[in-house]
Amino acid sequence: MELRKLLYVTDIEKPNFSEIEQLLILRKLGLDEILFLCPNRPEDWERRLGDYGLKSRRLKGEESLLQSILDAMQKEKISIVAASLRRENRKVLGLSRMRRLLRSSYIPVIVLHEGAKVSGHMENGIFHHCIIATDWSPVSETAINYLLNFREIIEVLEVVYVINKRLSVRDMRSLKQRLIKTRKTFLDRGIDAETHVYAGKTADEIMLAAKDYGVTSIIMGTSGKSFLKGFFSRSCSYQIAEKAAIPTFFIPFTGGSKGLNPICAMAQFGRDQGSENISGCKQNKER
Repeated sequence: MELRKLLYVTDIEKPNFSEIEQLLILRKLGLDEILFLCPNRPEDWERRLGDYGLKSRRLKGEESLLQSILDAMQKEKISIVAASLRRENRKVLGLSRMRRLLRSSYIPVIVLHEGAKVSGHMENGIFHHCIIATDWSPVSETAINYLLNFREIIEVLEVVYVINKRLSVRDMRSLKQRLIKTRKTFLDRGIDAETHVYAGKTADEIMLAAKDYGVTSIIMGTSGKSFLKGFFSRSCSYQIAEKAAIPTFFIPFTGGSKGLNPICAMAQFGRDQGSENISGCKQNKER
């Protein structure tokens, strides 16, 4: 897997280059160009990125930031989005920009918070020491399979499962075996992984685990599909995206090998906006 193009999005007037530096570790996975959707990009950024061997350019956006992001995903064949949006400016028609982005995106999104500091080894990037939340649903399995490709840049991985209901002895035994199997999956791919069990409200416990282990980022799957209930509900993903004090990485559920194509994503965005559907989109159905 190669991550060739990264789209950096921000509404901050004076963005900090340190946010970009956190992401440069992705060069090990093939990153060679960073595109910008932002009010202002300091003149020396192109030179500084050139020193790292990266190409860069600024895109012209539409009036709607979210529409500009989706347009860029499709036209520029973006591999991953990194978004840094001011918290006070996130509300749009009663919903936050970040929620709309996560709902509509068919590619992975890194959420960077204004003023947030990365704990741990800053020089190694945001993927140095991560937490991935799992419940072995199709959503989380998609995230795990995607993350296996990050073995070159992840040094330590904490695998977290959150219990939010009473479990029987049989359930606990099954949970133990699943955790062992998941840990082995990562170890076999060269990723140093440990497993942990928390109990309580899912979003709160994931953020607590991140604090307990001093990780550099939180990773989880997400989906805008209403038929996917449970651990990775949209509300859980949104809470973490908006409240976490460290970068969060959301990997969208693709619905199978065909995935959610750009036209479908644009149609979903249109429905969220209350506009007409875009023709030619066939929704993936759970099998």
